[in-house]
Amino acid sequence: MQRINGSVVTATIGGEEIRFFVANERDAIQKHHAAGEFYEAEEIAIIARYLPPGAHYVDIGANVGNHAVYVSKFLAPAGVVVIEPNPPAIEILRLNLLLNDLASRVDASLLGFGLAEAEGMARAVVPPNNLGGSGLVLDAAGATIPLRRGDDLLAGRRIDFIKLDVEGMELGVLAGLEGLIATWRPRMFIEVHNRNAAPFRQWLARLGYGVRATFRRYPSNENFMVVPE
Repeated sequence: MQRINGSVVTATIGGEEIRFFVANERDAIQKHHAAGEFYEAEEIAIIARYLPPGAHYVDIGANVGNHAVYVSKFLAPAGVVVIEPNPPAIEILRLNLLLNDLASRVDASLLGFGLAEAEGMARAVVPPNNLGGSGLVLDAAGATIPLRRGDDLLAGRRIDFIKLDVEGMELGVLAGLEGLIATWRPRMFIEVHNRNAAPFRQWLARLGYGVRATFRRYPSNENFMVVPE
């Protein structure tokens, strides 16, 4: 038996009773959950505008489930798939799904994998009090997290909407998803680090996508809502 120290916070949001498991009240995301609110309200509002009811939603970089819980409870998706490589985040994500009666409605079968341009192994690096800011070091000593191409890991699944937040690895992850993106032409909400901004816009042009909305929360990155032209 494994114990995780923390507390359960219950809040009524949008007429729904929402529960969050909080292991660290100083964490960048969990401190919002401790206050009884979803993290990144502005980003979630953009997703809500572009995610139609009945869509198949894939959350890449789901972390502790902030966006996945919101989408599942409020936006009437046909299916939700969560992908998250970092074990401490996965533990809390699973609890948040259970606490909100979503364990049978959200596909958590791909937890433990990271997405990349090619198969490999990685190790997670977690900044203090910022579980959502965890990065992956590829082919590092002590690597235990398997990396897969999205085209392989998600093969056979319908994809209407992708939310992607992978802490600077977005170009590699997108390269590994190009087959599925060409097939399904999903709408996408993508966090892009500044160093990747120019090649990301080139990638959008090559795949025939246009930007419909942006939002910048932190100086180091910007979120893009993109749709097929």
